[in-house]
Amino acid sequence: MKPQHSHLQRLVLQPQQSTRLLVPSAQIELTPAQQHYLAHVLRLKPGAEFIALNGKGQWWRAELLADLKTAAIAEEIIAHTELPIPVTLAIAMPKGNGMEAVIRTCTELGISRIVPLWSDRTVVKSGTSMGVQKLERWQRIAQEASEQSLRTYVPEIVEPQAFADWSIQPHPGDRVRKFICVTHGDRSHLLNSMLEICHQKQLSDVIWVVTGPEGGWTKDEEELAIDHDFKPVALGDRILAATTAPVVALSIISAVISTI
Repeated sequence: MKPQHSHLQRLVLQPQQSTRLLVPSAQIELTPAQQHYLAHVLRLKPGAEFIALNGKGQWWRAELLADLKTAAIAEEIIAHTELPIPVTLAIAMPKGNGMEAVIRTCTELGISRIVPLWSDRTVVKSGTSMGVQKLERWQRIAQEASEQSLRTYVPEIVEPQAFADWSIQPHPGDRVRKFICVTHGDRSHLLNSMLEICHQKQLSDVIWVVTGPEGGWTKDEEELAIDHDFKPVALGDRILAATTAPVVALSIISAVISTI
């Protein structure tokens, strides 16, 4: 069910705008970019309402004031639009602008965290600045997709790192269920694996899923992941593009955990 006031335009606040307690009648100083977006792009007039969200789970109904530079909080809105279990997607970076499409779609599907990876077969190689330079743009895409899709959280886009370094990291605190999507061998389908652990009531507090580059993982990479508790799973009988696999994997996971 859509949250109340979901028909209103949505605007993600900057961290400095939501550090203090936002209660009815509290005012928000809008940034120049926000002023331009509300007044000139959306053409909102004084008195128009919109949803302000902090990207960390809170929504407020806000009213644009006469100067078009400030907004007043009218009320807090309770929204439930997130997946019941946080999911981290790690993806071997595809070539071109493929990461942008993946980030946008997976944000709409409810991802909590995205980790861009360098792997042995990625076109973007470890040690280059290409991925790091795009981090700010990727985070902005996630923010825009969150606004559009009624998210209450904006996914975190982590700085790119090598698969070999990321895969051996222990998860702090919560129990984590880890999957690596592979393209060969007699592996259980991700859907069957998810349904099985749900049926056995063994679903963890956090889910990690990692998808590979064009050409797939190397044998050494797969073995490294398995040695660190990643379960190899399949996404079907066909070979999926590096930009398709993460969307399919997240669609399966989100569909299953949304029913529990």
